[in-house]
Amino acid sequence: MINPPTLRLARFPNDTAPLLALIREYLAWLAVDLCGRGLDKELPQFETLFTPPSGLFVLAHVGDELAGCAGLLVHHSHTAEVKRVYVRPAHRGLGLGEALLQRLIALAPTLNVNHLILDAVAPTTHAQALYRRMGFAETPPYYANPVPDTRFFELHLTPSPETTPPCLS
Repeated sequence: MINPPTLRLARFPNDTAPLLALIREYLAWLAVDLCGRGLDKELPQFETLFTPPSGLFVLAHVGDELAGCAGLLVHHSHTAEVKRVYVRPAHRGLGLGEALLQRLIALAPTLNVNHLILDAVAPTTHAQALYRRMGFAETPPYYANPVPDTRFFELHLTPSPETTPPCLS
């Protein structure tokens, strides 16, 4: 019997090396230069950036193997950017991309976030379809000089009944 996939928050420093290796695998798969997006500054301070309250990473495992990841990086005004959503080719078709995004959406309020943004470069057509299915809408670019054919998406989160303050009368 095959173990079902599991999701969990990244724990640093234990997960740093395997997660960075997975992100480098993702970047090689993209074959797109993302240095203009500050990647060269992001990676050296990875653990600090992706630890609450500034961000987080969710990891997907199939058995003992790291199968995918997705991150949130808080920007400002209750907005966070979805970062590095990736599922290894051997594990695609298991619904891990959607599960990772659902977990990010569920965890966003723990970072005081109610608005998600992301950019998607041309090779990520399957991910772009997933974003649309999950309610993300295309939006104008939120930074200058994107890679050609980059699409931008956003999702406004609605507060859950548990987090909505009661009406005062």
